[in-house]
Amino acid sequence: MSIKTFKDFLKSKTLTFIDIDETLFKTFAKVSVVKNGKVVRKLDNVEFNTYVLQPGESFDFGEFGNSKLFKSTSIPIQKTIKVLRTIYKHSIKTDGDVYLLTARADFDDKEGFISTLRSYGIPAGNKKDGLIHVLRAGNMPGSGSAERKKAIINNKILDKNYKNVTIFDDDVSNIAAFLSLSKKFTDVTFFAFLVKDGKISLYDKKNAK
Repeated sequence: MSIKTFKDFLKSKTLTFIDIDETLFKTFAKVSVVKNGKVVRKLDNVEFNTYVLQPGESFDFGEFGNSKLFKSTSIPIQKTIKVLRTIYKHSIKTDGDVYLLTARADFDDKEGFISTLRSYGIPAGNKKDGLIHVLRAGNMPGSGSAERKKAIINNKILDKNYKNVTIFDDDVSNIAAFLSLSKKFTDVTFFAFLVKDGKISLYDKKNAK
């Protein structure tokens, strides 16, 4: 089935990836840039996506792994959460798969984090229980969240030989990396949505770099 509209997408067997920070929630955790044992800069989610470490610098992800901070400060983006729930419901009917795909690594309290997601109506949990599993690109080796997310998506496509794959993300570099997989998977339809300030729009493949 050729996907041209959102309704087509819902009717098809599709592999879906949805980002968390600034896509499902407005979040306020920051990554510290450390040099010589001192914090020299703090990066929000958007800044971190493109920041290149300078000689002697390293990242401290303490805040991004703090489940209590996520719970107490995150603001849900209701429109995207509603779309997620709709996609999840249809994926059960079409035998599709839905994943949350974040640049974060593990949280210090996994159950606390999952509980927060569920409190906003997101059916997160173990995939074998039919719930939405959280894939954490921050646990993978390599540089740049876009390339780590791309590697995860690549592997999931290979798992079930999906023909329709889509992503919801606030960062264009992540979307561009996702769409670049079309050069490898020439028989797969890639469908990307850009989420900005609570607005969801179809991202034109021609704009990917």
